Amino acid sequence: MKIFKRKRTYLILLGLIIILLLGFGRKKTDLEVVFSEIKRETIEESVNASGSLEPFVDVEISSDIMGKCKKIYVREGQFVQKNTPLLKIDDITQTARLNEAKTSLNYAKSNFEFISNKFENQKKLFEQNLISKTEYDLAQLEYKNSLNILESAQSAYDIAKDNFQKSLIRSPIDGIVTAIYVEVGENIITGTMNNPGTVLMTISDNQKFIVNAKVDETSISKVRNGNQARIIFDAFPEKTFYGKVFLKANRPLYSTSSSSSFSSNTSISVEYEVKIFLNDSSENRLLLPGMSCDVDIITTKKDSVLSIPMQALLNRENREGVFKLSNGRIHFIPVKTGINGNFSIEIFSDSLKEGDSIVTGPFLLFKQLKDNMKVKGSASQNQKSFRRKND
Repeated sequence: MKIFKRKRTYLILLGLIIILLLGFGRKKTDLEVVFSEIKRETIEESVNASGSLEPFVDVEISSDIMGKCKKIYVREGQFVQKNTPLLKIDDITQTARLNEAKTSLNYAKSNFEFISNKFENQKKLFEQNLISKTEYDLAQLEYKNSLNILESAQSAYDIAKDNFQKSLIRSPIDGIVTAIYVEVGENIITGTMNNPGTVLMTISDNQKFIVNAKVDETSISKVRNGNQARIIFDAFPEKTFYGKVFLKANRPLYSTSSSSSFSSNTSISVEYEVKIFLNDSSENRLLLPGMSCDVDIITTKKDSVLSIPMQALLNRENREGVFKLSNGRIHFIPVKTGINGNFSIEIFSDSLKEGDSIVTGPFLLFKQLKDNMKVKGSASQNQKSFRRKND
């Protein structure tokens, strides 16, 4: 019985000691904060958008005459120079029409030569008063009619010759055959007002590229022609390409989306197309039309501005500011902000200068920070978490 009472007494004393130690430790606890130094640096404000790569020149080849595809001279992916033969259309009809036009032209030339000589003779006789005015006028009319017939025959021949030449389709530019849409033996039709006609193939100038980016309506007002851009393609995430905005669309693109396949609620998003001319680079040879990319359009750039990490900016009583660390205590300093970079923001304050230490974390306990609070600090590169320590 005495042994039991003695053990109980020891347990009570041990509990009292633990309570006193915990209470004593809490009274002397300091918060540990992570801080960074205010720096002067270059800040770029940018607009992010998704995009895709397109050839700067992309020509769809079609035909001005009808017929069957007789032969294809090129293959997809082949580089062709301007005027290289691409495709041959069956030219039996065009050859026949050309020969017919040529025959009519030869007849018109012979007839005009005969009538012209006759008119010259009649003119001389009229000047010598050997024929009447009526006979001269009749000869002159016959001359003009023969000239009209000759000119008409010449035009018909030129059209027939042009159509015959069009039976051989040639490349209008230097480029790469990126698509062929017809097969040998397939009928080729020409375009009309209601029918665009047969597209035979596409030739793309892969020496020059543009990026077609879609910018959200909330950011399009910041974009200007001439803005520089950084582009990273999904196929080459380790490489950065550069370009310049040369065209900003004024008409929006609308797209709809639903929250889930089972929901009837849809939302409409508004975007604007922005075209970016890709700078010339030896790396461009790796790119292919249609590649997806992520685009950062640099809308504003400032050099040597006072900047802080974004996570350091707080709001206290509707005032933006930072907690400045000085002699183990923090003090709230109101600031005005400028442009936003990816990770930092420009600030204006007469009470802050380059090299000052400000609190940047941890975020979870920012609400506990108070003016003139005593803290312990560690540099941001260590990125320590808030925790309480006993003395």
